[in-house]
Amino acid sequence: MSADTPRARLLRRGEQLLAGRGRLSDLSLRKLAEHLGTSHRMLIHHFGSRDGFLAALLSELRRQEQRTLRALADRGDYDEALLLLERLYLDPAHRPRIAAFFYVLGLAVQDPATYGEFLDSLEDWITLVATLGERMGMAPEEARARAQALVWAARGLFVTAITRGDGAAAFEEFRTIVRHLGP
Repeated sequence: MSADTPRARLLRRGEQLLAGRGRLSDLSLRKLAEHLGTSHRMLIHHFGSRDGFLAALLSELRRQEQRTLRALADRGDYDEALLLLERLYLDPAHRPRIAAFFYVLGLAVQDPATYGEFLDSLEDWITLVATLGERMGMAPEEARARAQALVWAARGLFVTAITRGDGAAAFEEFRTIVRHLGP
């Protein structure tokens, strides 16, 4: 987020709030505005609603993640990509961001038109892992199928880690899946 617009400043504050508070979905629009140091009217002006703000925040966080992915794709290391995927989705330090991700994903399932930008960003990991798999000699269909399975397994295991409170088991399950589906 390089722009210094009011919208960009609100998103930066939202990122800090999410990291410090752990979740934002339990805040009303007015309470969220209060935490961000703005008015509910400004949130409506810039984002349309509280959930619009959350979607914009997650889209911005995904753009930041995409910059890391592009750098990784340039280096072309499949194993490093899987380690990053594991860390981003299963490391408890990323829990607030990932929990918000799943909250917005649930909203997007109910209203895909409103959350199109967010839904489009879901392909980034799959594209990266598939591209790296092809560079390692996998056929395109095989690389894409493995990428889909690995990425959605990581996302699903994070839900398991949150709901069961056992991140270590989720890490081990993901490593087992990588052993069977990796290169």
